[in-house]
Amino acid sequence: MLKSLIKRYGVNNLRIVVNDIAASKTGALSILIDFYHYILEYDTENEWIFLLGDSYVEETAHIKVRILSNIKKSWINRLKFDLFSGAAYIKKLQPDVVFSLQNTLTCGYKGKQVLYVHQPLGFQTVKKFSFFKKREREYAVYQYGIGRLINHSIRKADKVIVQTEWMKEAVAKKTRVSSEKIIKILPDTENLSQYKHTDLHQSNQFFFPSGIMIYKNHECIMRACEILNQKGMVDFNVLFTVDSTNSVTSYHYHNKYENILCSGRLTKEEVLNHYNKRVLIFPSYIETFGYPLAEARQLDAMIFASDCPFCHEVLEDYRNAYYFDPFQPKELADLMEKSIMGILKIEPSDSSKSATGGNSWAKVLQVILENSKVSIK
Repeated sequence: MLKSLIKRYGVNNLRIVVNDIAASKTGALSILIDFYHYILEYDTENEWIFLLGDSYVEETAHIKVRILSNIKKSWINRLKFDLFSGAAYIKKLQPDVVFSLQNTLTCGYKGKQVLYVHQPLGFQTVKKFSFFKKREREYAVYQYGIGRLINHSIRKADKVIVQTEWMKEAVAKKTRVSSEKIIKILPDTENLSQYKHTDLHQSNQFFFPSGIMIYKNHECIMRACEILNQKGMVDFNVLFTVDSTNSVTSYHYHNKYENILCSGRLTKEEVLNHYNKRVLIFPSYIETFGYPLAEARQLDAMIFASDCPFCHEVLEDYRNAYYFDPFQPKELADLMEKSIMGILKIEPSDSSKSATGGNSWAKVLQVILENSKVSIK
């Protein structure tokens, strides 16, 4: 795709600045690393300058890295850069286009800018986080404070890239920008068909691979387990990929039947093995995409998912998906009981739908090149 674009438009020898100073952990860092590796392998025609908060990637002949660690040290420093000093800094680099991977643009910069938005907190409507609750304060900052900067950035960007249709609709509605300005590019999901082993499935074992964010909603699973225990159902377990349940919620489930197991971080192979063996429970109510849903779907796993737009989008037409209100643990408990009792059965389905073929970054790069300051006609 890149070579054909260069041949068609003569778009090469460009200088492209990638702004991702904010990336430091989990999903945001994974997105940065994935994009870097794509550029490393497939685009040697252009000059790339990555602005980062730490040395997450290496320099090459065509990729330069500038570490701005002081900006990453505090919110104040980042806001000063994004709102005031950043424009002059980027202007000195003389880029043909700036690609921001951190949801916000650099205010005051007059050149071409493409924005990648993967932060859903300000666009979802299921939860309002509070500044007055300690555990919610950081999320409230993103939802209301950083959310305003994201909205402003979306309005100022030349093009905006999002991962899903629900995000495209939510962004267009909230910011009132034309939907033509917003481009949906589904994230890459590897074809996992070779790992499928449905004969290993055990209907009384459940799995939730997730980090410790509040909106991942581990509490819903714990309360569902408690409901089952009160009914005398104890022959089951749920595996969390956290170090302890104390780190994910203030709710303390009395785990006397050892229903909740905590594995800590797992390898990719271990996660895929658990998709084959267990029922995936996905109670999260805020996501842009939801990779576990797409992965488990490919392996024909049984999936209990929150009744939210992103789940329905990823699991569209999937026979083994069942939905529950993420704020009603009894609904989840009812599904878990049906699984434990063997009432729900796995049905063969077209699991190839969620494999995107590994071309999403090629599409992103095409948007970046087509929106450079170089005239493309």
